[in-house]
This record gives sequence, structure tokens and C-alpha cells, in this order.
Amino acid sequence: MPDADMLGDHAVQMRLAALLRSTANDLKRPDEYADTDLGLPPGTFARLINGTEPITWPVLVAAATAWPVNLRDLLPLQDDTDRDVRIFRAAESAASSRILDRAGRPYYEYRDTVMSRLGSFRPEWIRMLCTVADNEPGNPAVQWNRGHLLYQLTYVVGPVNYYYSWDGTRRCIPMRTGDSVFGLPYAPHSFTSRDADEPAYILALTYGGDLTGDPQRELAVLGEQAAHDLAYHPDGHLLAQQLTSLLHAKLLSPAELADRAGLDPRRVEALLFGKVSPPPTELAQLAAGLRVNVRELMPVTSATTQGISVQFAADARRWRTGGDDAAAYEVTELAGDPLHPHTTAVDVRPLLPEPNDAAWTRTYQHQYVYVLEADGTRMSWDSGGRHQVELQVGDSVYLKPQVPVAFTGNGRLLILRIGGAVRADVRFALGHMASGGQDRYVRDTQLWYSNEGK
Repeated sequence: MPDADMLGDHAVQMRLAALLRSTANDLKRPDEYADTDLGLPPGTFARLINGTEPITWPVLVAAATAWPVNLRDLLPLQDDTDRDVRIFRAAESAASSRILDRAGRPYYEYRDTVMSRLGSFRPEWIRMLCTVADNEPGNPAVQWNRGHLLYQLTYVVGPVNYYYSWDGTRRCIPMRTGDSVFGLPYAPHSFTSRDADEPAYILALTYGGDLTGDPQRELAVLGEQAAHDLAYHPDGHLLAQQLTSLLHAKLLSPAELADRAGLDPRRVEALLFGKVSPPPTELAQLAAGLRVNVRELMPVTSATTQGISVQFAADARRWRTGGDDAAAYEVTELAGDPLHPHTTAVDVRPLLPEPNDAAWTRTYQHQYVYVLEADGTRMSWDSGGRHQVELQVGDSVYLKPQVPVAFTGNGRLLILRIGGAVRADVRFALGHMASGGQDRYVRDTQLWYSNEGK
């Protein structure tokens, strides 16, 4: 049950009103019918929407009981940022320290870094407390986890051994500062130090990506078999799986698709069995026959090997932004994977003493920043005016999408950018709305028609 103070916040009340109105509009419930459905005195629903009467928890429960919606659909996200950012200082991180034992012995020291209710980041600073004298994955001192749902971008500092398991085979990779790893969900892994006298820790930047939120909740209702059935398996022919799924969805036979696409039926059968791969012209014909965009027939693949993608610092790509004569940043690419095209992981060194046009960046992604090194490192950002703050080693920052930001001074930053809920499909849909649609989509408190008529 939400805290009463949270529901009493003016901004939250405005968003609650918009969600209630939007839901009532979708269900074609004018105010008087909404009053009846929710058991409210006449005129109450209108007062709830215009803000003259507060929306309370019992009202939300009544709406979720009377209407085919979930309670979470009526609750707005909580914006926990201050001027569109959250800054978590190194001292706060150190104060969150806790020791986790494995097999009865201290194994890791965990510390929180910045998190926000708006992004799916769950990033931790983790120090290795177990030191080994070899790189054997079977070393009995190594304590393995069971794997976890969240994707993980691991950034290494010091002499760290990274252990991972895939299909029952265990492996170990000795790593050094600046090396990074991208890992897939539920693969068991572990970390140890190779030198007790040298600091050894990782930044385990876990995040939900597309897997958390609504997809997980829906599949929890549909069940395990549905999760297996709906998965596109990379060990099969991905395009064949996509074509078959779309045929089922649209109640089309292979012969009907062949006719619509202007293809030989035998060719379509071969495509459905994964025996051939279509050239771009054929993909366009198939998409036209299915009345979908070609992108729906472009399989998404992973470049991971045994569930991970490794990027060693020694052979990472490096470049400068803004031109060599007035470069703003030196950027080093970290581990990533085509499975997550909207994820960007980079090691960044600011090069300018003060922000100029080349230093300002803005992205549609949620941003996480961790300060690895600092020497007069400053962050400037624009949120209803220009703001600036000095950053120290161990500080971490969360920035909302579309917030202009610039980093200056001398230092080194670990930056992870991830896509949010406003995915490509939503962005295309927003662009195709009728005039004024984007504003109403964000906050609409009007009835979908005029009682006065026109």
C-alpha cells in the first residue's frame, strides 16, 4: 500500500488524475458512469480529475476492482531525482558496506552505488575478499552463485579472476583494470582476487533491460511453458521461427503468404523450414505480404560466446569526440552485445577545463556514471537552468533521458547507458500520432468527447 504522503504529493496527484482519466476514457466511462462503477457520490470523479478532491488508495482499489485493470496500471512512477539527476556520494556508498559470506567465510564486500526508481539499474561496487593462487575454475575456494535475472556489465579494477559457467562447463578468465564483461541472465559466475596486497574489486552494473517489468509479470501469469514456447531460440533458424509466429498470428497459410508476397510456394516452404535465407528484396516482399515492417523479419542475435562477451582494455577501441584539435572526451569502448543495441558502455576521460558545445551530450537512454578517477572533475547539466557540481572518486550519478550533460576537468568515468520503456516501437507510434497527441499521451485529463457537442 503506497504511503499517504506519497499519494499526497501534488505532482503524483496530477499523474494519478491523468491515469484515472485515461483509463476511464479507454473504457468509455464518462464521469457519471465512473462514479457509479467506483461507488462514488455523483460528481466525485470529476473533482478527482480536476484536483479539487484528492485521489486516495481506496479510490484506486475501487477502480482496479470494478475495471479490468491492474492496480499498478493506476500508479504513476515516482520521480526521485533532483533537477533530473541523482548523485550518490562516495561516503554514502561506503556507509552501505556489508560483508557477504559464502561457505561460512567472508567472500565479498558489497556497496551500493546510485540507483533511481526511474531506471532499471541495480549497480554494486563489489570487493573480492577471497584470494587464490591459481586460475583454475575448479579451485574449491571459489564459491559460485546460481546466476541472476539481470544483465550484467562488469568493470574490473585490479587483479580479478572472472569465473563463468555455461552448459555445465566452468571457465576462468584472469582480468586486469579496465577489462570488462557483458553477461547473459542466469549464468552462474564468481570473482576472486589474485593478490591480497593489491585492491581488487568490480563494478557490477546489473540492469533489467527488456526483461523486467511488464514482460516478466505477463509471463508469470502465462506460465513456464509459454515462456519456452514464446522464446526465439538461437540454436534454430530465427527467421523461420519469426515467419511461423507471424503466420499463426495473422491466420495465414504458407500458400496465402506466397500469393501475397509474389513468391513461389515452394520458396516460402523452404523459408519456413529454415532451408534458405532470403535476400533483402525477398524480405521486403514477405513483409509486404504480412503487412509488417521489414524490421519484424530481422532476427536479433547475440555475439556472446558461452554466455559472455569480453573486452580486454589492451585491445579496446579508443577514439576522441569533437575533433583532435578541440576534443571533449577520450572514449574507450567496453563490453557489449548486439542483443542490446540500445546499451552503451564506455570508459570516458574528459579533456576540457570548461564545457563548450562539443562537451554537451544528450541521449534517449538512462545514464549511470561512476567516478573512477577525479582531479577537478565536474558535471554540468541543464534542467530549467544550468547547474554544476564537483565529483570525487567513488561518487556515482544517475541522469534521466534527454538531460543535456557535460563532464570537464581531469578524471575518468565509467558510463553505462541503457534503453528504457520508451522503446523504438513507442517512439515510432509517438511520431505517428495526430497533432497534439504527444501532449495528451503524457497527461490527458479531458473527457474524450465534449458534453456540449459540436
